[in-house]
Amino acid sequence: MVGFRGTRLEEELEELIRHHHIGGAVLFRRNIESPGQLEELLRSAQDCARRYLGRPLLMAIDQEGGPVQRLTSPPFLRLPSARTLAREGVESVRKWAAAAGRELRSLGIHINLAPVLDVLAQEGASHFMEERCLGSDPRRVAELGREWIQALQAEGVSATAKHFPGLGQAELDPHHHAPVIRWSDESSMEADLAPFARAIAAGVHCVMTSHSLYLTLDGEWPATLSPIICPQWLRQRMGFEGVLLSDDLDMAAVARGFSWETVARQGLLATIDFFLLCQIPEHVGHFASELAALLSRDVGLAALHERSARRIEALSRRQSPA
Repeated sequence: MVGFRGTRLEEELEELIRHHHIGGAVLFRRNIESPGQLEELLRSAQDCARRYLGRPLLMAIDQEGGPVQRLTSPPFLRLPSARTLAREGVESVRKWAAAAGRELRSLGIHINLAPVLDVLAQEGASHFMEERCLGSDPRRVAELGREWIQALQAEGVSATAKHFPGLGQAELDPHHHAPVIRWSDESSMEADLAPFARAIAAGVHCVMTSHSLYLTLDGEWPATLSPIICPQWLRQRMGFEGVLLSDDLDMAAVARGFSWETVARQGLLATIDFFLLCQIPEHVGHFASELAALLSRDVGLAALHERSARRIEALSRRQSPA
């Protein structure tokens, strides 16, 4: 699943579809000028995918509200931040999540990369995630997150619980650094996991990983690349059977520390379904080549890849992209 430059198909996206057989795309402000322009972009992209791939694409967007929303200019909705919604309560969460779902569905967007279910370590303390989070009380975050997910998915748009297994205690932003999470005890870990458990019980369609290193669970690999954190905890212990997305692999926490071959291998072992490469389209070809080479020589990784394909196909059938 890739990001791209431009507001029309021919500027870049067609090349990514034809040559790299992408599964979907992530929309950013750089791709959006108006409702009419966006609808034409998505229509032409889907026509191109059907022509060259024989299938449609899944389209995703970060429409959290507050500082992270890609549809910003009128007549698009301007959504409150998660922090504001948490202050206003359950009804506000339901209202705005449903409104976002209706707008995204009407435009032909299938996945919202929201809500953020990270639990802040301390309410009111300065944190790079404070406007994007629903608070520091794990029960409250779990409750509001469930309402957000259910309201969004009731409108036909898949929700994404992020950033598993929790980014609220990170001191550094993974866009620029490689954070390390040191849970003080088991109850601290359980507090971070609780909103994700509630999201899975509520039927969330997608989960997105964190690029942080969680020493309690895996002292070697960040969650996105861990053969322990997502397979054993998210999938086996918590029972998540949906689509797992990596956070953007162009972030410094991953891009500066690992080769594309390593990212592809470890991502498959981590049961990643959608590898996101959002900021540097030239990276897509390098990653795709390494992934294809791995699958051609490793039967075990090819089997994991096939399971991912089936999970993505199930989500696509649920969405029936137009």
